[in-house]
Amino acid sequence: MADAVRTHRWLRAVVGSLALLAIAFHATAVVVREGEAVLVTRLGRPVGTATAPGLHWKLPWPLDEAVMLDMRRRVYETGHTEMLTQDKKNIIVRTFVVWRIGDPLAFTQAIGAESGAPGGGAEAKLDGLLTNAAISTLGGHQLAALVSTSAADLQVDKIESELLAATAPVALASYGVAIEQIRLERIALPDENIRAVFEQMRAERRQFAARYRAEGEKEASRIRSEAELEVAKIRAQGLEEEARVRGESAAEVARIYAEAHRLDPELYRFTRSLESLDKLVTRSTSLILRTDSEPFSLLESKAR
Repeated sequence: MADAVRTHRWLRAVVGSLALLAIAFHATAVVVREGEAVLVTRLGRPVGTATAPGLHWKLPWPLDEAVMLDMRRRVYETGHTEMLTQDKKNIIVRTFVVWRIGDPLAFTQAIGAESGAPGGGAEAKLDGLLTNAAISTLGGHQLAALVSTSAADLQVDKIESELLAATAPVALASYGVAIEQIRLERIALPDENIRAVFEQMRAERRQFAARYRAEGEKEASRIRSEAELEVAKIRAQGLEEEARVRGESAAEVARIYAEAHRLDPELYRFTRSLESLDKLVTRSTSLILRTDSEPFSLLESKAR
């Protein structure tokens, strides 16, 4: 009986000790998960921040209190804001920003731990900061930097970089928010500006068309000049070749005539006289000439 009582007391002591250890562990241990951070406050004053995943320790409540913060990236879209460009054109701009908690202590002090949840006060702070930066940045650029038919005029990437440079340091120092990316999600125009923008785009297209037309005409003129020069060159070569062939033919004819005259002078004169008559006399030709002169003596001889 005494052994049973001692065993029961021992079990009660063990169970009580384990319960006390569990309570102490729960009161002092802080488990930090991936993508989270824990801000530890002592009597309402921050004393440390745990950002590495794993097990961390604190004093039990009510001395220390652990505040969980979501450190993951978030995306916030601003509203549509109307603003002026450098050339006094009204535009409507909507941006989005990728942000996260960069400094848990500064974030909690400036915005509050409950604002670490999506849709909290951090995005309200970011909205005002981004709107002011967009008005200032876009006011230093022409409308063509945002809307243009020429890729060389567009400066959207530069404008986004300027927005990031203007907002990221302020957001981190003032609110503990790390801004990683800012993009212009939408750019629209008020109804009264659409006609002016279309006219500007048409004027740019007309300039491009005139330039391309002038370049085409210049190229066509060059091609025509080269073609005409080549034609003149070929024609000159043809005339030269023709003259050469004619000269060679005439020389060959003269040689043949000379050879014929050498072999039979009488026959040569007779054939030449016949050729002359063939060229001079036709069926409708009427001639009154002496018959004793060449080549008409042939006619007299034929009549006899």
